[in-house]
Formats: sequence, C-alpha cells, structure tokens
Amino acid sequence: MSRFPLVTEANGNAQVAGLYEESLEAGFGDTQPINWFTAQASRPDILKATWELTRGILVNGKLPATIKQMIAMAISHQNDCRYCAITHTGVLEKLGVPEEVVRSCVEDPDLTEVPEPHRAILKFALKANRDPNSLTDEDFTTLSEKGLSREEIMEVIMMAGFTKFINTWADASAITVDGG
Repeated sequence: MSRFPLVTEANGNAQVAGLYEESLEAGFGDTQPINWFTAQASRPDILKATWELTRGILVNGKLPATIKQMIAMAISHQNDCRYCAITHTGVLEKLGVPEEVVRSCVEDPDLTEVPEPHRAILKFALKANRDPNSLTDEDFTTLSEKGLSREEIMEVIMMAGFTKFINTWADASAITVDGG
C-alpha cells in the first residue's frame, strides 16, 4: 500500500488539474494519471518539479521513445523496482516493441534480441546505472561509432540517472502498481 495518499482528483487545485492534464496528454495514464504522479499530488510543488523533469528527460529529446522506455525498463529491473519495471514494460508493449526484445532487455545480459544500436545504448545505460565511474572513453566512442551525437549520449546518461530517481521514489513510497 502506498505510503502517500493517491490523489486521483485535482479537488479544485488548478495547478494539480493542469499537471494531470499534461501528464495524460503525454500518455501517462488513460483516464487518470499514473500512481507515480498521484502519490505526489499532496505536494503540488514537488509534482510540478518532477513533471518538468519527466517531460524534459523522458518525454522530450532526441532519442526515440522506445529506446528511452527500454532504458527505463531495463534499469528498473536491474534496480529491482517492481512498479517502474511493470509500468515501463507496459509502455513498451503499447509502443509495439516485440516481446522477445523486451524479454531480452531483462533476461539476457548480452541483449541478443535487441537490435543495434539499441543494444550498445542499453549496455551503456545499464553500466551508467550500476557504476557511472566505470564508464570509459571507449564506451563513449562506441556510442559515437553507432551514430549517436554527444547530445544523444548525454540523454542516455540523463535517462540512467532519471530512472534511478524514479525507482527511488517508487520503492520508498511503496506506490501500488496502476490497475492492480
């Protein structure tokens, strides 16, 4: 059970209503925002800040949504964050990512079913999550050789850090899985 109340209605708070509307337009829920957001709504200032971060890193940017969601899902599994792993797996399914690719991201350390350059990106992101100090110039060169710009590589690192952040919130607050 969530350690914070799930505020599913804006209850006349225009700021919360606007943030909920924006999150729904961005695909974070069907008819109501996902629990990751509603558990923060008793603090609209925090909800606003986390929405800005989410929109800036996960929603916007140069990398395709599928790779961002793969990063979030794979790292969430690596960090044993049940809520985020389930949520991002569901998004990948909605985006049409084949089941064998999703499974490979979680069960196969070599990511054999993940096509290049996504495989190299995921390995880099997983390494950044595990031990960011272990990233080498060679790791950066590998992504450059796969066609990623410096800006896209930055986005991969930001996704790794962002995922660690969302995992921490989801686990510490014990948010319940949406629809469950």
